[in-house]
Amino acid sequence: MYYSFVNKIIILFLLITSCAVPSFDKRADYINELNNNEFDEFVYQNSFIIYSLKKINNEDEVVVYIEGDGLSWIDRFTPSSDPTPKNPLAFKLAKLDQNQNVVYLARPCQYIQNNRCQREIWTKLQYSNEIMANYTNILKELKNKHSEVHLVGYSGGSVIAMYLASIKELDIKSVRTVAGNIKPNEFTQLLNISPYRTSLNLNDIEKKIQFVSQSHFYGTKDKVIPKELYTNYQERSLNNSCIKFTKVNATHNKKWELFWQNNSNIKINC
Repeated sequence: MYYSFVNKIIILFLLITSCAVPSFDKRADYINELNNNEFDEFVYQNSFIIYSLKKINNEDEVVVYIEGDGLSWIDRFTPSSDPTPKNPLAFKLAKLDQNQNVVYLARPCQYIQNNRCQREIWTKLQYSNEIMANYTNILKELKNKHSEVHLVGYSGGSVIAMYLASIKELDIKSVRTVAGNIKPNEFTQLLNISPYRTSLNLNDIEKKIQFVSQSHFYGTKDKVIPKELYTNYQERSLNNSCIKFTKVNATHNKKWELFWQNNSNIKINC
């Protein structure tokens, strides 16, 4: 009798979960609807296939938007079967950017599924050496085609954006983060979760980009990124004119489009 009851609870949970999470196809269709043929689809093929949307008009500066972690987890204890976002906020912001050249980069296994897409890719290895190398190669290609490269990272995409800005040969002119995980090691400590699996020294990034133009936008109602991440970073950079922090009346994934409409071109002269 007890096991029958437990089984019913488990089945009910699975039904609720499956109803709450849109299918991969629906999430892929959603970004196509948002795009409405304004950006061209493209895939970058290295050791991972990275889905991209591009609006390129000339060889002037290009702004590159990097997506967040997406639907990596169903809840704190249940990994998703694929990380394609329900709400592709980085692309929504990219669409509002008035620059002539805008590129949106998804994360590995978002919008594209293949045999490399194992759950540890989006739950443990988000910032592995191999994944960072894929983005480095993409940025090298874009740098060779455009006069300047500027980066925007949303949520976990901020880690990648800031890492790329730390690579001298890429010569990134500015990096902006939106609801960003700007100190990944501190983030895992504050939330008491397992550290990211990478041999890259993520603690070094802050020092390496201290003279790169940085704008960090964080939501006053964000329940995902601890405020301490920003206050600690801000305290360490009080005398640095290259870095600016801006509070926005937003949650982790809502009300950012309204702000970005009028602020998508904010960059600090450094």
